[in-house]
Amino acid sequence: MLHYRLFKEINDLFASGRDEQARRLLMEVQSRSIALHDEVNLLQTRLKTLEEAMRLSCNLFRRNGLYWLKAQDINLGPFCPHCYDHEGGLIRLERSKGTLHCPYCHTVITPPTHFEGASDDTPRARIIPFAN
Repeated sequence: MLHYRLFKEINDLFASGRDEQARRLLMEVQSRSIALHDEVNLLQTRLKTLEEAMRLSCNLFRRNGLYWLKAQDINLGPFCPHCYDHEGGLIRLERSKGTLHCPYCHTVITPPTHFEGASDDTPRARIIPFAN
């Protein structure tokens, strides 16, 4: 945190003709200011990441052991429960030969008979996992 008394001290040093000491104190204040600016930027980035994770978790739900994401009244998914539970990544499961498999962890899941997933020929978007 900046110490505002330093500004008065710097002013007094310049007024008394001790320019070199005043410059050193100014450099110290500058260094502290840069460090605070860097910390604020880091905290803003962390806050934005946490807000995005909270928004995601509010729209993520589990049905029949699989994760789904609600986006604009559309259920996207299914996503791999293993990847999400262990690494926090949303990896869309791919359909093949009546099963679902994860392209990342290679988990194979047999969907329930009343599975509401899309057919194999429907194009799918991929969601990249969040970095930890």
